[in-house]
Amino acid sequence: MAQPQTIVVMQQPMAGAGTQLREWNSGVFGCFSDFGSCIYGYFCLHCLMCNVSTRLGENCLAAHCALPALRTKLRVANGIQGSVCDDWLCSQCFMPCVVCQLDRELRHIGK
Repeated sequence: MAQPQTIVVMQQPMAGAGTQLREWNSGVFGCFSDFGSCIYGYFCLHCLMCNVSTRLGENCLAAHCALPALRTKLRVANGIQGSVCDDWLCSQCFMPCVVCQLDRELRHIGK
């Protein structure tokens, strides 16, 4: 009788095989590193959410319905450290701050 075996599967980031994961350009609470996104998010959060969704190639409603998924999409596509759990928790607890973070990150990568 054979003993059960444990199989470990390692997943490479989508940014390229062997690529080191990097930190976010600014943290969730990094609004003061770019005061413009903070003001935009404060006075017109829904407009900024639509803008971020569109820049990520998604429907405008995606940010309203699936913000954690947008954060995960941006993070994985650009080799940024984190997890789906982090994306979900941050998006649920600090939604306006996450939208501003996504805006800053998109500008940092030129989108």
